[in-house]
Amino acid sequence: MKLIFSFFLLSLGLFAQLSAQSITVSGIVSDNDNNEPLIGVNILVSQGVGTVTDINGSYSLELPRGSYNIQFSYVGFKTESREITLADKPVELSVRLKTEMLQEVVIVTDIARSRETPVAFTTISPIKLQEEIASQDIPMVLNSTPGVYATQEGGGDGDAQITIRGFSSRNVGVLLDGVPVNDMENGHVYWSNWFGLDAVTRSIQVQRGLGASKLALPSVGGTINIITKGLEAKKGGSISQEVGTAGLFKTSFGYSSGQSERGWGYSVAGSYKQGNGWVDRTWTQGLFYYMKVDKKIGAHIISASAYGAPQQHGQRSYKLPIHYYNSDLASKLGVPDSVIALTPARGSSYNQHWGYLARTRNNPDASSKALNERLNQYHKPQFTLKDFWKVNDRMYISNIAYMSIGRGGGIREKRSISIDSTGQKGFQAVYDRNTGPFTIIPLYDDSMHAATNYLRKLNNEHFWVGLLSTLKYQALPSLDISGGIDLRSYKGTHYESVYDLMGGDYAISDFTDENMDITDFSQHMLYKGDKNNFYYDGLVRWGGLFLQAEYSSEKLSSFINLTGAMSYYKRIDYFKIESETDWMSYPGMTIKGGLNYNLSENFNVFINSGYLNKAPRFNNVFDYDNKLFREILNEKVKALELGAAWLSNQFSVNLNTYYTIWENKPVDRASKIMVEISPGEFEEQSVNINGMDALHKGVELDFAYKLNSKVEIQGLMSLGDWKWNSEDTVRIYDDSHQLVASRYFDAKGVHVGNSAQTQFAGQLRIEPAKGFYIKPKFTYFGRYYSQFDPISLNGSPDSYEWYDEVTGDHGPPRDSWIIPAYTLFDLHTGYYFNVSGYRIQLRLNFLNIFNKSYIATAQNNDPYNGQTYNSYDAKSAAVFMGLGRRFNLSVQFKF
Repeated sequence: MKLIFSFFLLSLGLFAQLSAQSITVSGIVSDNDNNEPLIGVNILVSQGVGTVTDINGSYSLELPRGSYNIQFSYVGFKTESREITLADKPVELSVRLKTEMLQEVVIVTDIARSRETPVAFTTISPIKLQEEIASQDIPMVLNSTPGVYATQEGGGDGDAQITIRGFSSRNVGVLLDGVPVNDMENGHVYWSNWFGLDAVTRSIQVQRGLGASKLALPSVGGTINIITKGLEAKKGGSISQEVGTAGLFKTSFGYSSGQSERGWGYSVAGSYKQGNGWVDRTWTQGLFYYMKVDKKIGAHIISASAYGAPQQHGQRSYKLPIHYYNSDLASKLGVPDSVIALTPARGSSYNQHWGYLARTRNNPDASSKALNERLNQYHKPQFTLKDFWKVNDRMYISNIAYMSIGRGGGIREKRSISIDSTGQKGFQAVYDRNTGPFTIIPLYDDSMHAATNYLRKLNNEHFWVGLLSTLKYQALPSLDISGGIDLRSYKGTHYESVYDLMGGDYAISDFTDENMDITDFSQHMLYKGDKNNFYYDGLVRWGGLFLQAEYSSEKLSSFINLTGAMSYYKRIDYFKIESETDWMSYPGMTIKGGLNYNLSENFNVFINSGYLNKAPRFNNVFDYDNKLFREILNEKVKALELGAAWLSNQFSVNLNTYYTIWENKPVDRASKIMVEISPGEFEEQSVNINGMDALHKGVELDFAYKLNSKVEIQGLMSLGDWKWNSEDTVRIYDDSHQLVASRYFDAKGVHVGNSAQTQFAGQLRIEPAKGFYIKPKFTYFGRYYSQFDPISLNGSPDSYEWYDEVTGDHGPPRDSWIIPAYTLFDLHTGYYFNVSGYRIQLRLNFLNIFNKSYIATAQNNDPYNGQTYNSYDAKSAAVFMGLGRRFNLSVQFKF
């Protein structure tokens, strides 16, 4: 009996022990829109029992057996609850939180959503941005997006260039919190103006193709949508310090208050950087500031922001033949030894724009000082005031007023300065000549020295104001109607001024001012800051209307968008007698739509199509003589895209294909023709070559696989087939419809240049220990055809693959030279830990870790580097070499 009783007590104790044994609940919390992990998600089981997710979005709880309700909450996302029952085995519970983004952000920024918006897109999360940017320009992080090719161009800080699906940055719309930032005259985006934005970025979304924006944007290749933090931001801040290759030193801070009980919220950020640059003498120095204040007043959210980045940096502006950098590479690519022997190779970081200056009149015994005649100085502050009004549960009205003020420009030599035997600019010879006795010209002044050469500044100033007004109305539970206006007024002022007389006392005017008295020589004497050579205003007025209908249900979502815009251009030249043109107007329009269907909880398919009738750019309307281009026609774009996606917590994949026809695609440089304006009298005129058509088609794929909470694999593929599709004789007519000139070209089947048509990339992110991650990454680019002017394929014998001089028979037009394919490897690693409740993050980045020597961009048969071969190969090409191995080490303190 005692034995039975003892056994009973033992069994009861064992049962109690087993009943009290904890069971593990673990998983990953991620963003429903892009499957990115969310850091710091609050996970609550009961009062006082819970945890938060780590840097990988992972969590783990130990709970006794039983039934529980677990809540997942995070600022800016909808709270989710899950019911679970714990028995004998560990439970894996992963959750995707849906964005509860402010309607203000949703309406204004046109964010695409997974399984809802029928476009191809990639969202770069703040985590990815912080782990990989490593003090690079923002476009360089986007190389992990299908169809994107971004390079540092000449290597100067802020000089990055980006193409999407083979379309240059002029044809990629860039939005910052819903406000367009592409230059109103030429369409460019200058990334040096935005270098510190990563500190306050909520997300970056790249929409490929015509995209989902309601505005009439130049988004033929795609749209880059940068969204900064606001009221939805979690309270907290950070201070970080970075050091890197070539003396890089960067200090940053940021703070977001979150939303107070009285409806106030603000974000501030600042950054200072300096460095010497990987490319010779491309030093950089810059300051970034950002301030944003939000206030909820009843049904309104008022937001005011100001940001800018005054900076200056050295540049490498012109491509050079391959053997100037690397003779072994040139020889391997077939450049003859006789050509290679002409110039010694000086390394991939060689920059031909700088030299030494030692002796001056004030310091005849001074030590040598390095001087770069390619320098960019600019400051473009932007101010934005927003009012978002929730009229009722079905109607929203948003108004955004913005202003941008640009000041600065580029420093350049006035006349070409010879390069000495060391490969550098001969600044000392210029200075000595400018201070020599023969530069005293009595006709102007009998005591001062006239500068025979000097440094000039090409000033590009602008004043830009705009208004974006949007009304969104929920006509039915599943149907939203939105419309609005897009108004812009822009004035760009451009002039050359004297920057540095290099020892001279004055310079002599170029006599470009036709109002100048040529007999008064004092009017021709220029001093520092004086305008010279050109001085004009480019005026742009823009008025746009847009209308969009969006349908959304559990299975089906779709949209249709219609925009119309009028572009008004005027040019005022202050150095011409006929100084002011008439206003010229050009209409444009867009119609696009798409449909997404969710076949299951994980699988969806989509289709979109559109037509864009695009007004010409300002620079394709007026030439530098204040005259209209001839043959001004709109560009026309027709696009079709199909896609499918599978989205789950563990595995996600996106696949899409596109087909884009571009008609009347403009060339970047104006073509010149001789026009007979009267019998026997000819005049050179600028002309747009119309009929240049291109076809861009391809397939894109990207995927992410989470093996577990510690290991994730990502990859992508992009295969493009981008070709010119034109053969024609361009005929130019005068105002009386008489034929005055013609030009033949044949580019049919020739590949579009200046972007890699093949792209593969992959990365592996491993967290071997809590808080420590390591992320090796590779990117492969191939089938990069050198940039070239398709008009140069003019039917001459050397413009064909083969040509029979006797019969005139010929093969297809010649493709431009293909640069060698290359693969770059990066390594990103970091460690985070907590100290007294504060988080410390250490990061170490190696870019191009194996120091691969490669050609990043190339110009086919470059006419500007002195070559006369025009042989469509490595011998006649001019290139920029890519940057070598760099490192970046940062420490960040979060509070």
